[in-house]
Amino acid sequence: MRPDEKLVAEAVQFFGGPSAASAATGENPPDLYLDLGTTRVGVEVTRLPEPMFDLNGTSFNRVTHDSFAIRLLNKLDADIGPSVPDSVSLFIVLRVPVGNGARFRKSLTDWVREIIANPKLGAYEREIECSKTEISVVPERPAGKRIGGLVMPNRLFSRDILRRARRILENRIKTKSALCSELTKPIWLAMLNDFWLADADCYEEAFQKLKLSHCFDRLFIVSGDGGVSELVMTA
Repeated sequence: MRPDEKLVAEAVQFFGGPSAASAATGENPPDLYLDLGTTRVGVEVTRLPEPMFDLNGTSFNRVTHDSFAIRLLNKLDADIGPSVPDSVSLFIVLRVPVGNGARFRKSLTDWVREIIANPKLGAYEREIECSKTEISVVPERPAGKRIGGLVMPNRLFSRDILRRARRILENRIKTKSALCSELTKPIWLAMLNDFWLADADCYEEAFQKLKLSHCFDRLFIVSGDGGVSELVMTA
């Protein structure tokens, strides 16, 4: 059983009453089973990642874009880091997503090479592929790295927390409902919240706005500390 599945099992079993005594790994789907006396409940587990939207309302997965930026920073350190003079290091602030990943990578790489050819202490800024990008030349070097950095969301993205929570909630419920529709009842959906800006009340409000049909008998939001809230559609 994966760590996230174990967390969910421990968190939601109390909703089965005092007879909820054990959990077992499922066939994927469902991810796990809870034995509630003589009843076995299937529990599907999913995550609610931080959703992002551009100005046109198109959604994207922030984790994917963060990974692109982190890989880029690591590659710059591996490929160009050894050429950085011993007296300085570079700290790069990347804002994702960017307009075109390939062009952004090339432009940033060329800019880094330009800076280390004649490094001068200070902060520098450019807009590359619709993304404000900053490079600071500093005297000290982070342990083990000559080029390090920070990844931030691009300023163009929607900051409407409720809308973002509603979109990712709808996506997860629809996707998992299609996957689990043929499973033996009862079946629960437990959603681990990775979108820290949205709390249980925010998801409850978002859920009420969805009016969404699905195959699950119960829906739960599970926080990283094991807290659980149930989503119940009101009349």
